[in-house]
Amino acid sequence: MIRCLITGKLHDTPQARTSANGNTFAIAKVKADDKGGAWVWVSVIAFGAESERLLELKAGEAVAIGGRAELSVWEDRDGNHHPGLSLVADEIATLCGKPKPRTSKPKQQQPEAVGAGVPFDDMGDWQP
Repeated sequence: MIRCLITGKLHDTPQARTSANGNTFAIAKVKADDKGGAWVWVSVIAFGAESERLLELKAGEAVAIGGRAELSVWEDRDGNHHPGLSLVADEIATLCGKPKPRTSKPKQQQPEAVGAGVPFDDMGDWQP
């Protein structure tokens, strides 16, 4: 078993599916790329709570998905072979959080520490 964590953008909006025995799951495609311009399609399938989480996302959103991976090769219309990756997700996170709403509350001042203004003398009446 290969464990991996991929980051990339959702190609399309994830789709809900139902298995032959009535269980629901979600599928999606993620385009994972590196800084050099190379990329790979990752086919993602999620079950249970992760399925629900995946279905909340939309095309183009940046995600990080972890799970069990399987390497594959696919052939395009011109006969060229390309690497692929299938991933059974057990962790899904968005990479761009929702912005916090701005508020115009005045900043609260920190309360003054107890004993502030009282000179600190830990030597007391000490004599050598």
